[in-house]
Amino acid sequence: MLKVFLRFLSIIYTLVISVRNYLYDTGILRSYMVVPVVISIGNIEVGGTGKTPFVITLAEGLHKRGYNVAIVTRGYKGKLRRTMRVLKDHSPADVGDEALLMARVADVPVIKAHDRIAGATYAKRMFNSDIVILDDGFQHRRIYRDMDIVLIGRDLNQEELLPLGCLREPVSSLGRSDMAIYTKSINSKGANASFIPDSLIGIDGAGKSASYLQGKDVLAFCGIARPDFFFQAVEGFGAKVKPLRFKDHHNYTLKDIRMIKDAAGDKDLIITTEKDMIKLDLRLLDSKWYALRGKMVIPDMDKILEEVKVIVKDRRISR
Repeated sequence: MLKVFLRFLSIIYTLVISVRNYLYDTGILRSYMVVPVVISIGNIEVGGTGKTPFVITLAEGLHKRGYNVAIVTRGYKGKLRRTMRVLKDHSPADVGDEALLMARVADVPVIKAHDRIAGATYAKRMFNSDIVILDDGFQHRRIYRDMDIVLIGRDLNQEELLPLGCLREPVSSLGRSDMAIYTKSINSKGANASFIPDSLIGIDGAGKSASYLQGKDVLAFCGIARPDFFFQAVEGFGAKVKPLRFKDHHNYTLKDIRMIKDAAGDKDLIITTEKDMIKLDLRLLDSKWYALRGKMVIPDMDKILEEVKVIVKDRRISR
């Protein structure tokens, strides 16, 4: 009975999405162009495709090429609603965990904006940004984008639309993207990208090689969309792993930290993701706690950067 009800809701959801896309495709609903070049990084599935590290890597690549770059994100689950720059000392409760992680890792301004047009305009006015990277922007069609990159983290042909499955849009929506990039070791003839863990970051900010995990007995916990990839990564460095799962974007309480410590017992290390670590009260942790850090390896990065260069030139925006 539940599956029948979910199927009904999925049909309604499909109709709503289809009508909305039709209105934009036919120009009945308008997309508004902003001054900066807009590159959207998004997906058509719920979570777990590696958008955050991809956005950071692309922003750094463009920054190194001499462009003024800003990241615009809605700051999912952040309670502050105004358009603002995310600072490194903001609370994840105020700006969202992913927005805060990007602000701490990326060397470019990160703008939290519920209205993406307002966010891009703010980036231009405050930081003279000539390129805006739109985090999780594929469904936000009100803002015109110069390039749409969609990340794919699973075999979409086996999935159904929300709430019955994990798809935010039909697979046919990929037709409006400029580039589809497969992550999570998906076997594809198309472009691929992989998140490669390589280091551990302690509560004092000091780093060490992830090879330190070799032979260690660890508790690994996280609150991300697809946790098994994280646990497998920790195991891949030779650790014996006891996994502990929380819901995606979980906000950790004192009770949670106590529970994690109890679950860890006398294990050698407690390992989590960077996104989870920023939501913990570091004053309550000790030297056994580490975050696993990595980087997004994008073989087609040079191709993407060259395409952006052409777009910038056509838009007549100077460096």
